[in-house]
Amino acid sequence: MTYLTKKKMKKILFILLFTPFFSFSQNQHSNDCGFACTHENELAIGLGIIPSHDFSLGFHAHYVKGIALDNKLGIGLGFETILDEHTHNMYNLMCVYRFGSNINGFLSVAYGAGILMSSEEDHDDHEESHDAHEEDITSSFAQHLEIVYELNHQQKFCYGPVLDIGLEKEGLHYMIGFHVGRVF
Repeated sequence: MTYLTKKKMKKILFILLFTPFFSFSQNQHSNDCGFACTHENELAIGLGIIPSHDFSLGFHAHYVKGIALDNKLGIGLGFETILDEHTHNMYNLMCVYRFGSNINGFLSVAYGAGILMSSEEDHDDHEESHDAHEEDITSSFAQHLEIVYELNHQQKFCYGPVLDIGLEKEGLHYMIGFHVGRVF
């Protein structure tokens, strides 16, 4: 990793970690639910960069249904992909727990276990035709950990910085990004 790349990563990490604190200085409206914000249903997406994959974009989406403890505990379905030249799609069942706080946001931790569909590309003599391009897709067990500091907007939307960690047979990768969810 070059010095310039490390410097950029430090700036991005700094911005993502301190984004929640900027919202604390705003006036809080009475219809913001603060630490009591619990989700009966959440449909969310996240987008970020994955340094270990040449800074490719990563994308995740999930649906979570609150099931216990005032909906702080939830289960759902998740999807994660790395947007590069190889296939890397994970489908998982997930469990979420939301840790409340006495200020505007809360920490949400999700764990998912599922199937990773991945590929490695073979090129015959580096030709670009579709006949010479083959992609062998394999499936394997993988795990996904998502940590989000969620801020609330009018009890309808949650947003905040996210750290996604993928654990699979090839190793570990992580995504630093931004998470947006619709609560209903």
